[in-house]
Amino acid sequence: MRRVRNSVAAGRLVLLLTPAVLAGAPAVADEASYYNAFDLRVTDIGSRTALDRFVVEAVNQGQYDQALSTLEEVILRNPADIGARIALARIYYQISSYDLAAAHIEQALLTAGWEAFEKEIEALKAKIDRAQSGWEHIFTISGGVDYKNVTETVDTFLGPDKNDGSGTVPYGSISGVVIRDLYTASSDEIRFGGMIRYIRNVGDPDFDNNYDQFDQFKGRAYTTYSKGLPDIVDTLRVDLTAYAEFDRQNSIRQINTYGAKAQISVRPSVESQLWAFVDYGWLGSSQNYYTDHRLTYGVQGEYRIAAGIALGLYANGYYEWGTSPEAFDFISDFDFETSGYEVGASVSHLLWVFEDGRSWVHEGGVRYTNGEVLDYASLVDFFANASLVDREAWEVFWNHTVQVRTDTILDFGVYYGEADYTNSTVSFDRSSAYWGVKGGLTFQIN
Repeated sequence: MRRVRNSVAAGRLVLLLTPAVLAGAPAVADEASYYNAFDLRVTDIGSRTALDRFVVEAVNQGQYDQALSTLEEVILRNPADIGARIALARIYYQISSYDLAAAHIEQALLTAGWEAFEKEIEALKAKIDRAQSGWEHIFTISGGVDYKNVTETVDTFLGPDKNDGSGTVPYGSISGVVIRDLYTASSDEIRFGGMIRYIRNVGDPDFDNNYDQFDQFKGRAYTTYSKGLPDIVDTLRVDLTAYAEFDRQNSIRQINTYGAKAQISVRPSVESQLWAFVDYGWLGSSQNYYTDHRLTYGVQGEYRIAAGIALGLYANGYYEWGTSPEAFDFISDFDFETSGYEVGASVSHLLWVFEDGRSWVHEGGVRYTNGEVLDYASLVDFFANASLVDREAWEVFWNHTVQVRTDTILDFGVYYGEADYTNSTVSFDRSSAYWGVKGGLTFQIN
């Protein structure tokens, strides 16, 4: 059996089952549902209701083999059950077993009464045909608004100087990826992808103690070679990526990054997945940004602690080095090295499953970062000297994701954070607090 392409798709596989199989599913996720459904299947042998419910709960728990064997049992008892065949095809498609998915769709088309499922079968068959061709594409368009309120306090000789800024700012992005299946036993593939994002931001990028709204454009293009290593560990994969990125912060700062990233991932159990990565980026062609080299590394993990509840943890580190002018009007340079880390945790919960299979998921989390960075505020005065500054920041967030349609997602959330910059040899200590509310829509085409 071939692997699941990504954890998000695997976690929402239950949403892909046909309405015929979902008929007996409860609307609200219950951590005991899987065990109750299993008991019902054992004690009520032969009951279609028990089988249907167990299939849904097994998929929700990630027990794909159990769901597949149960659906095969349904078809063995009733080969004319088109709903069960479509559900089987959907699961096989989702876990990239395209030949088996196609076989069940073809069998469904040979079964009397298939006309009642014609639209659903045609849509799924088109997806399977594209996947079997060896090429797959996914495109997303997102847009929304973000209200952000920021307060900064600078400790001056005359006492604290406060500066406030706020605004309702738009954002939007377009992203896409084309996947080429290499038809190897380890499910190797090549991905070509890209993204461009616009943000109307609120901040003080020129460090003049006045908050402004400014246009920010970000972009990324990448190529990834993904290889499975089943001879070592069945679910082990290695992704090697080459990329180019840009970040245009109005006319104040332009950051260009060219880099390479290596990532390994493994799924120790059905309930868990782990990632580790190392990433090097060269930023030497940037304007008004003086980091020339950046090395980042980290680990990340996800674990489903109960039905519909998942815990996520991550820890990243960075090491940067470059050369900054001592002052904008002098010739001398300042070589610097900085380092730091960021850690975070989140809990996601399947809040609701609608009768037609759409989902509502919410996630709450916190992130904390601590490290040393170049103090750009030390470079804005005529007689300024470059300096490093200690940065400490944290943020909490609560986001909701509602599946409006199979190809449309509504997301909204709130966040609050604080940041402190201290111990610069040139500039004053400063701190900021911010909060915001955001919401948007995402459309996906694949």
